[in-house]
Amino acid sequence: MSDAWFKEQIAPDGVAEDGCHPDEAQALQSYLNNKTTAQETAHAITQPILSSDLPDENLHRLWNLLQDALIELPATYIQPLIDLLHAIQDLPDPDLTSNPTEETRPPKDAFTWKGLPDFGHLWADIYKQDNWRNDLSATLSSSSSPTTSSADRLQKRHQLRAAHIRKANIEARLAVANIGSIPLDWGYDAIADALELNNA
Repeated sequence: MSDAWFKEQIAPDGVAEDGCHPDEAQALQSYLNNKTTAQETAHAITQPILSSDLPDENLHRLWNLLQDALIELPATYIQPLIDLLHAIQDLPDPDLTSNPTEETRPPKDAFTWKGLPDFGHLWADIYKQDNWRNDLSATLSSSSSPTTSSADRLQKRHQLRAAHIRKANIEARLAVANIGSIPLDWGYDAIADALELNNA
């Protein structure tokens, strides 16, 4: 596994404000290299959030890291990543009252790892594709660039289909594992869509 992928997660396109905390990337890399267990990694990867002034406002950086890993890293890492998400979800609720910046934090009972707060919402915003059939059709339509060959359009169609299948597989596995509040009805919608149309 390339160190470059983890460096890019810390500073996407060279912008550190958009990335994850370096300790989060290091914890994930160690875990995926089988140097730590899911439970050890869950504690390590969440420490930067718990150390921040407003933990709930920094969750998206960790969720982006883990969601990008699910989508971009080799498929052999999907189950270990789901195991890690389960371990994070099972962490005890943090005691945030001992931090000196307590007055800037939400109430103690407002922050919990249970259900992975906002994980499902972020997934829906970034990765849930309701118009994937339209994207597939567009690659073969006459509206495609005139310089694009039919073989290139067909290859692009296969790439889009493979990406959609992977995302659907991950969503299904997250739903079955009861992780991140991924609703089961997304699966029903996908099945209904597939049954209604046969040109996918």
